[in-house]
Amino acid sequence: MKLAAVILAVVMAGATVPAQQAVPPPPQPASDKPAGPSLEVTMKFIQDKLNEIGTVNFAAYFHDSSDNSDWVQKISVTYSNAVANPGACSFSYHRLAISNGSKQHDENVIINLHDVQSIVVLPNEQNWQMHLARNGDTTNTIKDVPDIYDMNIKLPKGDDYSISFYEQETADRVAKAMVHAVELCGGGPKPEPF
Repeated sequence: MKLAAVILAVVMAGATVPAQQAVPPPPQPASDKPAGPSLEVTMKFIQDKLNEIGTVNFAAYFHDSSDNSDWVQKISVTYSNAVANPGACSFSYHRLAISNGSKQHDENVIINLHDVQSIVVLPNEQNWQMHLARNGDTTNTIKDVPDIYDMNIKLPKGDDYSISFYEQETADRVAKAMVHAVELCGGGPKPEPF
């Protein structure tokens, strides 16, 4: 009888154990796509901002410390006909650059976002200084009036483009949108094997 009482006690104890509670499912893995606006919305923003630029006029004051000479370049860059193509992950625009009355560039630019390696905003004078230094010119310095900001788009094989803005805030916003579009299109820096 004692054994039957023990078995009955164990069975009764088991009957009072609370039922197992449902465990919520594990969280879904994070998407490979960056969070934020869609590609269509992002590229429309870029297109609108590029079409708002119009013409950027400034004077670049140069000084050559090797002979203490100074000169000025009056520069005008006009951006027009910006078109975003989300389906092809590309955008295009027309650029007309004039320096001291002489046409320097009159071109249609097409940028494939899959190919973009990096996007950086720099003051235009710093951009010029880096260009001069890469070409071995260490005696010239430059000052822009007014201050101009360049959004530099780095592509493979040195096919780089700069888009100039009067306001750094606008340049930064467009660059941020451009980086987002590049991520959505699968562009960006590729890992090096070594």
